[in-house]
Amino acid sequence: MEDCAVPVARDGPLNGRRMQAPDQARFDLQRPFSIALVCVEPALHAALLSIEPFRAANRLSKAPLFQIDFLSPDHGRRPSMDIPLPVTASLDDARTYDLVLLHSSYEFSGDSKGALFRWLRRQAAARIHICALDAAPLLLAEAGLLKGYRATSHWSTIPSFRELHPETDVVEQLFVVDRDRSTCAGQLASLDLSLHMLERFCGKALMEVVANEIVYPDARAEHGLQRQIVNNTTWQTNPILARAQRLMQETIEEPLSIEDLAARCEISVRELQYLFRKYLKASPKSYYLTFRLQRAKELLLYSTMSVGETGLACGFSSPGTYFRAFRARYETSPTHYRRAFRENGERPDGRRLY
Repeated sequence: MEDCAVPVARDGPLNGRRMQAPDQARFDLQRPFSIALVCVEPALHAALLSIEPFRAANRLSKAPLFQIDFLSPDHGRRPSMDIPLPVTASLDDARTYDLVLLHSSYEFSGDSKGALFRWLRRQAAARIHICALDAAPLLLAEAGLLKGYRATSHWSTIPSFRELHPETDVVEQLFVVDRDRSTCAGQLASLDLSLHMLERFCGKALMEVVANEIVYPDARAEHGLQRQIVNNTTWQTNPILARAQRLMQETIEEPLSIEDLAARCEISVRELQYLFRKYLKASPKSYYLTFRLQRAKELLLYSTMSVGETGLACGFSSPGTYFRAFRARYETSPTHYRRAFRENGERPDGRRLY
């Protein structure tokens, strides 16, 4: 690849250090920016994706822009998915970093939380920008570092996140940047967040060069969806259907009548039913129930709510109504559905954090 001059943001990075204009893609830095990659039972691909943009920036700028340390709550070499990650620094060190990337995807013993939380609080006290990815936002919240912040996490942990930390405004999207905290759904979204952070540190031009280098020219914005709903393309083909979908998902705990739903979409009930039948081959009532039952399944699997509470949280006024609807759709009861999940191996899908 030919050398290219890459301009750098002059406003400085997130903790106040300033960067100078480059000379033929070389950066005049007193020292590289320091990144701490903290792995707490991470998804290995997500951890590596999150640091690759910074490694690529080092290669393309022909200067050591970023220096990366690997840390773990467990001293020594911590295996991740049976593949060891080298630990190059300790949580006992007094050092602070320019950026922290905290990864956690799977079950994590509470035995090591004390040391991790003390380290995170020390970084936060120094106004270091902390990024928590996948299930790690729940650890950050448990450490008391997301009070009054807007945040996200992997969709499977969001029910518990909202239940355990009502002081945090939890939303479901790819990532959220709120002042000196960033939270992310993890997995492939780790790459989107890291490119966003690279731009904040070094400017848009270098970020775009890096994005081309790693063959990811269209990084997703923070408000992107974590997952697709059933027939998502069809929903989006019609603005009224898109609005109806949004209203249904926003009112799961207190469902609207079909008449109120139609009124909020500014059409008649007959027109709403016609659109659903034409494009989705089902009634509005049926799809509304689908969204409510899907939310109930998530709460049964990933929250500590009682079975009865999951029904109330999904708009069912009585346990009998809830159980009948659930059994009619899934041919099992909510109680048996939760029990089967918990009895199906130690970690049936790797997510048993909370």
